[in-house]
Amino acid sequence: MLGLFKREPLLDEDSIEWLFEAFGWSLRSFGSESFYQHTMLITPTPKHFPGSGTSIEEMANLMLNRVKAYSGLNHWPTRSMDHHQFNGNPEDTASIHQVLLAMAEDSSGNADLVDASQSYLTLFYEPKQVGSPEVMIANFAHALMVHLAALAELPPPCEEALLPHLTEVMAVAHGFGLMFANTATPYRGGGCGSCRSPAMERVGSLSEREVAYALAIFCKLKAIPEKEVTRHLKKSLKVFFKKAFVDVTDHSDALADLRAINTPSNVNKYN
Repeated sequence: MLGLFKREPLLDEDSIEWLFEAFGWSLRSFGSESFYQHTMLITPTPKHFPGSGTSIEEMANLMLNRVKAYSGLNHWPTRSMDHHQFNGNPEDTASIHQVLLAMAEDSSGNADLVDASQSYLTLFYEPKQVGSPEVMIANFAHALMVHLAALAELPPPCEEALLPHLTEVMAVAHGFGLMFANTATPYRGGGCGSCRSPAMERVGSLSEREVAYALAIFCKLKAIPEKEVTRHLKKSLKVFFKKAFVDVTDHSDALADLRAINTPSNVNKYN
């Protein structure tokens, strides 16, 4: 009889444990100091994304520059590009390691050794996503996190196949959880609901509930009230997030371990 009143877990315990572990890796790798002092809950509103452009390209650049600023990566040289206009293989574009190397060579006077294609990061966008800015913001944030993860000195707490999941947790830890939760695509069966344009969606690795749980961890660490999130969260996740907000507190040991992390801003992130 007592089992009838037992609360079902929001996620399986292994997934919750991994989300805490991934969050801790991000704090250790890129600085709990900057997390508590500078990182904010970024909302999909004009407050955090003001301004407008006269073209899709200008709008994409505005969003990218805002995302870079909130990530602490303003100094990274980047360019946004409509993926339809790229003639090569996206894998052929420069990595952050190549960009930093090119910048170092350039500043040392060896400009003739610098390949112009390696002097900036190229981040691609789908023009139709200007009409769905949360998707574009999340995609830009995730692309930056992928490059940032490559600079981490600590080994990732997962196998290679889970690196996309890890970098999504990184994005939540950098303040972009609302955009990731709102654009995570839940499973859809048949019917007209499965006919939406893929161009307007974000291809994510974490489920919408996993993202929402990671967002609850973020808010607990930053002492952000639940209502500050739910007012911007999509309707289908509001109830789950409220439960996750409580459940994170119930994982008191894991939460205490995260709060005990004390690391300065990683120099690789800001230089």
